[in-house]
Amino acid sequence: MIIKRLWKIFQAILVATGLACCICAQAEPKRAMVVIKRDEYGVPHIYASDTYRLFYGYGYALAEDRLFQMEMAKRSTQGTVSQVLGKKFVVYDQEVRRNYWPASIHQQISALSSAEKDILQGYADGINAQIKHIARHPRDLMPRQFNDLGFTPQAWSAFDVAMVFVGTMANRFSDANSEIDNLALLTALGDRYGEKRAMGLFNQLKWWVHPDARTTIAQSDGAYSVAPKGKLAPMVYRLPRFDSPPPMLERLARGDDGRLLALTADANRQEIARQYLHSGSNGLAGFPTTSNIWLIGKKKARDAQALLLNGPQFGWFNPAYTYGIGLHGAGFNVVGNTPFAYPAILFGHNDKIAWGATAGFGDNVDIFAETVDPQRPDYYRHNGRWLKMLSRTDTIDIKDSLPQQLKVYRTLHGNVIRYDPATHIAYSKARAWEGQEVASLMAWVFQMQASNWRQWQQQAARQALTINWYYADVQGNIGYAHTGAYPRRRAGHDPRLPVPGSGEWDWQGILPFKSNPQIYNPPSNYIVNWNNSPQQGYPATDLFAFLWGRADRVDEIDRRIAARPTLDRHDAWQILQETSRSDLNVRLFLPFIVQATQGLPVTDPRRQLAQILKNWNGKNQLSADGRSYTQPGSAIMDAWLTSMLDRTLGAVVPAPFDLWYRASGYKTTQDGPTGSLNISTGSKILYEALQGPPSAPVQEIDLFQGQPPEAVVRAALQQAYQQLTERYGTSVVDWKSPAMHLTFRANNFLGIPQAGSKEALHQAEYQNRGTANTLIVLSPSLAPGKIRAFDVVAPGQSGFIAPDGVRSVHYQDQLGLYQNFSYKALWLDRINVQAHSRSQQQLSVER
Repeated sequence: MIIKRLWKIFQAILVATGLACCICAQAEPKRAMVVIKRDEYGVPHIYASDTYRLFYGYGYALAEDRLFQMEMAKRSTQGTVSQVLGKKFVVYDQEVRRNYWPASIHQQISALSSAEKDILQGYADGINAQIKHIARHPRDLMPRQFNDLGFTPQAWSAFDVAMVFVGTMANRFSDANSEIDNLALLTALGDRYGEKRAMGLFNQLKWWVHPDARTTIAQSDGAYSVAPKGKLAPMVYRLPRFDSPPPMLERLARGDDGRLLALTADANRQEIARQYLHSGSNGLAGFPTTSNIWLIGKKKARDAQALLLNGPQFGWFNPAYTYGIGLHGAGFNVVGNTPFAYPAILFGHNDKIAWGATAGFGDNVDIFAETVDPQRPDYYRHNGRWLKMLSRTDTIDIKDSLPQQLKVYRTLHGNVIRYDPATHIAYSKARAWEGQEVASLMAWVFQMQASNWRQWQQQAARQALTINWYYADVQGNIGYAHTGAYPRRRAGHDPRLPVPGSGEWDWQGILPFKSNPQIYNPPSNYIVNWNNSPQQGYPATDLFAFLWGRADRVDEIDRRIAARPTLDRHDAWQILQETSRSDLNVRLFLPFIVQATQGLPVTDPRRQLAQILKNWNGKNQLSADGRSYTQPGSAIMDAWLTSMLDRTLGAVVPAPFDLWYRASGYKTTQDGPTGSLNISTGSKILYEALQGPPSAPVQEIDLFQGQPPEAVVRAALQQAYQQLTERYGTSVVDWKSPAMHLTFRANNFLGIPQAGSKEALHQAEYQNRGTANTLIVLSPSLAPGKIRAFDVVAPGQSGFIAPDGVRSVHYQDQLGLYQNFSYKALWLDRINVQAHSRSQQQLSVER
């Protein structure tokens, strides 16, 4: 009798805490409960007894909050946007479909274990359950955007779940490549300077390995062990000339997908100018300039064993790019936030470890120029034989129009992304991670179950995409691994440029994970990264705008951490505020400006500008009305740097490629940049030139064109003074440049609508920080062995708008937190989750 009474009491406790599903599972094997508890900010915590039901609950909760956003992400990553938005998105859909091979993804899913399949299928079935629920109550539950655009959500499959990850983290953030753009630039340089000098200037504009690059692993802790070998082979062919761009290139020139292809067409010239003047972009147009992180270890952390502060940068959108979630059961007990519609939590912690990530930008993608048979355009030459390309034919359904057929080709190197019938050359894209996309997603999922460095490293080794992974645990250990599969290239292969696909340049396998840069408990007791180089001697991506060198924004974080003997969580967050408002250029160029003006009379306006910059702390302080900055430093640096770049790189780089290098990084529209700001490409090259002979990149072309650098600095200061007095008047205190604003855009990461056109949100102050921020405190002094975590995911957890226009209470309730550099708590253990729950759902799930 006593045992039965205790058993009933135990059952009652499980029901009260949301864990009754465990009992249900024993009593009714085919049906069990999934419990969803939501906290004050609408963050769902899912409780279930098995993997399928745990991820079923995850998918169900996500669909309640973000269904329209998810629908458009699914369509954006598979190329089915025109089916619901019409023919203006047909070209977009075609390009997306050319960039992946569906059969490969299906094969990878089929090869998963049953537990891994349960993750994807449970997630999809949870989404579908919410879609069915909406279909029964459309007047109350159908997200308004579906009604406004005249279509309904479609059912999800395991393939759809995987493809959101593949289409974003793999096909976007791990697919950076500008080899064809680089070749176009080199061809233009050859036309002006001749091929020998052109290659020298190309190396000056786009070096491969900079020996003094700012690194995440200190130079004293080792150099990259797989250094590039052999002298790079010379360019063996030139970019084909086109009398008029083929249709695909016309679309690229318009920048519809945010990419940039350098051609000489007027349309492309105008597009380069528009994009750079619009956003101050120094990378692919619309590509967020990525993320930062800092970890503090046990000998430097105060009131804790370790700290981790992550600012992943995906761009700013409404609804938010990231989504808060807690998973409890089936071997998972985790909380954090993650890109919406990902089954894995990319930024979070369990009860033993915490983790984070930034983009790696290792070079794991190459372009191969295939020689095509003029008589048989689907045959290409490889190792002396003609091989037939693989192909598939897709039907693209188009709203209010007839379907179109698209044929996609593939060589043994990869998908054909461009074909020039005049020269019979097809450009195919080889990706070292191809075939491991789904395994990489699962590595992120099972990272959530790791409890120590060894287990975490096992998952890092499975991650084939080029990502920086970070680790911290309750004992105060911290670690870092530059993940990804990277090719073993042949000696002489210049990875900045396409190589012939005839066979002699084929990869010789994949480098082992042990060769990837990684470190555990560095002597400095901290790790910091703002997408800088992982390790001394590590080759950078071929991306034309991404240069790892001495001029790097990571120093804004590094020098602040190094200056503090110890840090607590408030110090870590203070660094976030300071770096989010810091000018990235004045620290680099002030010594040259001061040196160039020190002999001038104190009344000389150029010396006065130098003194103003010297007295400025580099902080961009917003005025009370939010319209301008309170000090003239930003206006001076913008005007001076723009003039310097025009006088140097603008003069030696042929148009329209000069616009890649003229951009100072300051000029933006009212909407502000699409992502975080970096030091512009031209500024990094100019900084090297100002170093003189010690510069590691050989200065093949004198950017100062025979003048002393100090004279060019003074001339640029004079021009800046004239421009600013004409614009603002002679009183320097009135030189208040217009403030950069920050916009949470209604389109998604690929430029496709993910919300109503009027749903864009604005804040007055642009902050140079992550899309979201997560602060994790491991073993705080008041709770040794525990973890406390905080985050901010703006604008809010939910993007739901009811058919009558009423928005979720969590639609933008984190916007104020973000604007004011505040954050909210995350909860992990059952007691805290229950104490902060504001709602609870129970789902009866049958398999």
